[in-house]
Amino acid sequence: MAREEVYVNMMVDTLERKKAILEQILHQTKEQETLLKDEEMDMDAFQTIIDRKGEEIEKLNQMDEGFDTLFHHVEKEINENRMAYKSQIQKMQKLINEVSELGIQVQALEHQNSGHFKIYLANQKQAVKKFHTNNRTAANYYQNMANAHKPGSSYFFNETK
Repeated sequence: MAREEVYVNMMVDTLERKKAILEQILHQTKEQETLLKDEEMDMDAFQTIIDRKGEEIEKLNQMDEGFDTLFHHVEKEINENRMAYKSQIQKMQKLINEVSELGIQVQALEHQNSGHFKIYLANQKQAVKKFHTNNRTAANYYQNMANAHKPGSSYFFNETK
């Protein structure tokens, strides 16, 4: 088997692995969506998904670099002998379309999740603000009540003896 043919087969394999990773990322993004829609979001689970997705994205970036390197090695050979690599080219075209479709799905879902996350953050900010306001109100109330009942400050205090 010629070196170029091995490279072309490696490119097909890379695209298949890339598709599998994008399917995992899509699944993880759907998990994030479920968490974001929950009233009591589990931030630890959310962070775990973000970390896993980061690792998968790093793998994708490495695969893209490897694919580009392989393509530069065989580009001339493929262009000159299209018929010899016809089946691999067709398979790569199919995989590229599937990978692109998965990428679009992930991107659309990420955009939706971004909106859900902004709503979650706004709600959390409002809850924190309400908590601080309630604490301040309670502290002021207790301070006023403590100061209000000092001897000699009663409204009905009779100064005549």
